[in-house]
Amino acid sequence: MAIREEGAGVWYHRGQVFCTMRRFDEAIDCYDKALELSPDDPVLWRRKGFALIKTGRYREALACFDQALAIDPEDATAWQRKGYTLACLGWNEDAVACCDRAITLDPQHILAWQSRGWLLGVMCRYDEAVTCYEAVIRLDPDRGSAAWHRERMQERKDLAALASEVLEAEEFMEVPACIRDVVAERDYGNVGLARAVLRELAGRVERGAVQRPV
Repeated sequence: MAIREEGAGVWYHRGQVFCTMRRFDEAIDCYDKALELSPDDPVLWRRKGFALIKTGRYREALACFDQALAIDPEDATAWQRKGYTLACLGWNEDAVACCDRAITLDPQHILAWQSRGWLLGVMCRYDEAVTCYEAVIRLDPDRGSAAWHRERMQERKDLAALASEVLEAEEFMEVPACIRDVVAERDYGNVGLARAVLRELAGRVERGAVQRPV
């Protein structure tokens, strides 16, 4: 990592203050001035990228993270933020790969685990998402948001299982509307009951088919 020029440090800290105030455009201007003085500082590129994310300028942010990683390929935070930016652009597989790289470099990088869990949830890979949030909880047991997201992933997994079971059952029986409504309305609170009732009804139909004389 390059040594930051003294003047660049002043502009860097000004940018930090503007970020704290959520005045991100002004923060970007400060980081640009800092980069004019210290263009090989990966932290400056990373901070500018962060501010660009906050203004919705994702492609510019991505370029900043790429520049930071060109200077310091082992910057786990730059990999995590690049992953987040790619996700915002809809490139989820590439985003997961970036989070994986961040975690390889720093297995205790909580934000990388969180970003990976969020992405996998979006991709309906619920078991893997749960594993990510459990990793966050192990690293920070007091992080209530991770426990909340873990429960939501389990709910989505169960709802997806119910939807699949409904499709299978519809091939040989009439599925009650109340069960189909649980799926349509994303009624997570009644998923367990709906699955149990559906299994019982499907079992009755199957037993009746076996017992029916030829």
